[in-house]
Amino acid sequence: MSIVEKACPVVYRRRGGKIELLAFCHPLAGKQFVKGTIEPGEAPLRAAARELWEESGLTMQSDPIDLGTCRIINCNTLWHVFAWRADDLPEAWHHDTQDDGGQRFSFFWHPLESQLDDDWHPIFHEAYAFIALRLPRG
Repeated sequence: MSIVEKACPVVYRRRGGKIELLAFCHPLAGKQFVKGTIEPGEAPLRAAARELWEESGLTMQSDPIDLGTCRIINCNTLWHVFAWRADDLPEAWHHDTQDDGGQRFSFFWHPLESQLDDDWHPIFHEAYAFIALRLPRG
C-alpha cells in the first residue's frame, strides 16, 4: 500500500501570552485542522497554501515555518506541515467551500495548551502532538 501525502497548513496566533491554533468544525466529520491531498507534481508548500484557501478562504502573505513531515499511522499518510502566524484574524467565521458538493466550515481557535477531545478524529490527535512539539513558542 502506498503512502498518501497530505499538506497541513497550520495558522496560529498568540492571545494573552498563549498560542491558539486555527481549526474548524466540519458539518459531517467533526473538528479538524485544515489539510488535504497533495496533487501529482504539486510542491507541498503550494499544496498547503491551496488547501488553506480552499477550506478557509485565507491567503497568507508571510513566509511559513516548515514544521517538517509527520507520519500519521492511523491512516498511513505523510503530512507536510507548515505554520503561519496570524494575530489579526477574527475570533470565528464560516467559510463555504466549493469542493465536495459545497460545505460550510465553522472556524474557531483551539488553545495549544488544551488537548483535543473526542470530537476530533484520531488522525488529528496524532497531528496535534506533532504540531505542539514543533511550533515556535516565541
